[in-house]
Amino acid sequence: MIDRDGIERPDNPSEHMLTIKNTNRKVKFDENYSFRPRNIFQRMWLRFFRRLAITVFHVHWDFAQSVKLRNKKNLMGLRKKGFVIVVNHVNLFDDVSVCSTIFHWRMVYFTTLEQNIRRPMIGFYLRSLGGIPIPVSSVSGMRKFESDVSELLKKGIPVIYNPETALWPYYREIRPFKRGAFSMAVKSDVPILPITITFKRKKKRNGKFKYKMFLNIGTLIERDKNLSDKEASEKLMNDTHEYMSKVAKEFYESEKCGFDDEKDKKQGK
Repeated sequence: MIDRDGIERPDNPSEHMLTIKNTNRKVKFDENYSFRPRNIFQRMWLRFFRRLAITVFHVHWDFAQSVKLRNKKNLMGLRKKGFVIVVNHVNLFDDVSVCSTIFHWRMVYFTTLEQNIRRPMIGFYLRSLGGIPIPVSSVSGMRKFESDVSELLKKGIPVIYNPETALWPYYREIRPFKRGAFSMAVKSDVPILPITITFKRKKKRNGKFKYKMFLNIGTLIERDKNLSDKEASEKLMNDTHEYMSKVAKEFYESEKCGFDDEKDKKQGK
């Protein structure tokens, strides 16, 4: 399909636009795999590497990407709480930008495709930044994954999910969600923190666009205690999708973002 910005997208909203190459690193994501670092040396390395990376990424976000935060006040009172962070997947570094720009030195983990961890060097860097592979190819691995992530959340450590699954760069609408993030929130008895990524763009002299990224920080969305776990996760997913869709819609309708449909609005089309 062709979206409203003239970009060709897959017909399936969960289908990836980018091909993940060189996934030949041998890693077995089963019940013996540590989805979270357990020994002291792993944790020390993780903290050291993450602080180093955040220092570098801050320069990149501030000058190259021009990342801006909106509604920072919604972070008040969240310092020692565990919650599942839900982010629309529209930038190659969206999870890292959330970690480095919003949470700074606080330890935050993010889920990623197991293929990404199988990539030489890139997989190592992702793990060192706090990446947790989702083991879709192993039933025993999935049980261990859920147990490890739930343990992190219960200890007050946030975990990021991209429930749209696939990366669609600079897509302005919120695609359908998968239920995994919301089932995990219900299972671990923690709320959802929605962060909606939106963009403004400016055309450069070479005809390409430069994008400014906005991280719209939402308010916590709690589960309905009167519903069963399955019903509660379904409602939590729908409520979060509705909230983020509203945030994205209001942003693009109220701001001058440099997209072509803004010209159509002015012309009454």
